[in-house]
Amino acid sequence: MSLASSPLLRVLATTALIVALPGCNNAPVDGPAQAALDALVASCTRHLAAREPVVRPGTAAEWTKTGYSPAQVQGEVKPTGSPVTPYVGKIVIKDNEARATAPSEAAAQAVTLTPAHLLSNRTHTFIYSFDGKQWAWQNGQRLTKIPGHSDATEPLTRADVDGTGPQGFAPCLPR
Repeated sequence: MSLASSPLLRVLATTALIVALPGCNNAPVDGPAQAALDALVASCTRHLAAREPVVRPGTAAEWTKTGYSPAQVQGEVKPTGSPVTPYVGKIVIKDNEARATAPSEAAAQAVTLTPAHLLSNRTHTFIYSFDGKQWAWQNGQRLTKIPGHSDATEPLTRADVDGTGPQGFAPCLPR
């Protein structure tokens, strides 16, 4: 099989062209691709809005409470011009992670997380392809900004984000 006939390489090349040419293909997308991504964004938003802080044992004689700010979730669909993958999509999730410690579980439960407890600002970016019928996960990454530290970017696989708890993003993934 030649490189030019590989569907994955065509998707990647088309995605690279879309990203490299801002202003091109900015016409609004309507139809099944947009409706399906809108549904995915709505599911993702509901899941993230329902997150509750979690209290867990920490280091010696400490308990940790971790919570997340309400997330900003934005979706975008771009046409590719390819008959194999007519659209690519992206969901960007921005939220904050806060953490506080206390000497007991009850004390940790009682903590009200505030901006003073900010641990990090996070941006999750998920990329999808649409084959004309449904969206498929392609890849993802998380950018974490921790005050006083260097920014960190890590690639995410579908398995990394397929959890349902407060740290998971399963409702943000096509099924």
